[in-house]
Amino acid sequence: MKRKILIASGAMMLACGGAMAQEAAPAAKTPAARPADPFAQAIAARQVADFARRDGDPYAMLTAARMLQQVPMSDGATPAEGGAAFSPDALFAEAKALARDDQALLLQIRLSQSAAGRGVTASAFGKGLVRRVQDVGARNAYRFTVTAKGGEPLRIGAIGDIGTSMYIRLLDASGRQLCLDDNADYAPVCAVTPRASGQYRIDIGNKSAAKSRTVILSN
Repeated sequence: MKRKILIASGAMMLACGGAMAQEAAPAAKTPAARPADPFAQAIAARQVADFARRDGDPYAMLTAARMLQQVPMSDGATPAEGGAAFSPDALFAEAKALARDDQALLLQIRLSQSAAGRGVTASAFGKGLVRRVQDVGARNAYRFTVTAKGGEPLRIGAIGDIGTSMYIRLLDASGRQLCLDDNADYAPVCAVTPRASGQYRIDIGNKSAAKSRTVILSN
């Protein structure tokens, strides 16, 4: 009998000890959300817009416009944006054209566009992208330099007029080519991680027979 009491007491102590251990265990931490990537969202908006054009889908085009309007842009000292095909206003205009006579959808597009007019006062994107708008002549190139930090990603995107053939070339100070995107489309992208800090040259080329009003994005 005494042995049974001892066994029962030991079992109770083990059970209590296990419960206390469970209570003392720290709660699992929820993984911190990764910060939003403005460059990636802008490029994704361009891809959604391409899909909308192919399918004649006004809802997809509205989504692309809203994706782009959420990305705050820091404009460089460049010509005015007027006429650039890759801007929230331009994508909203395409959405309206695709919507035709759908009055309910047209109202939704107008409401979304008016929200963009208030401007972004706070954003998970931080400082946003650096954007410049540049006319690139027919069969010509626009060249500029950037200062990049070694070991950190450098990403450059160029979105020209739809149907043009653009390319990006990225070279280091010695003239060595680090990246070339020349796939005969209107929106090339270069992404590299320089080994060393320094000056890097970027060529935005237009292989088409007409000039292209080009939106240049850099992180």
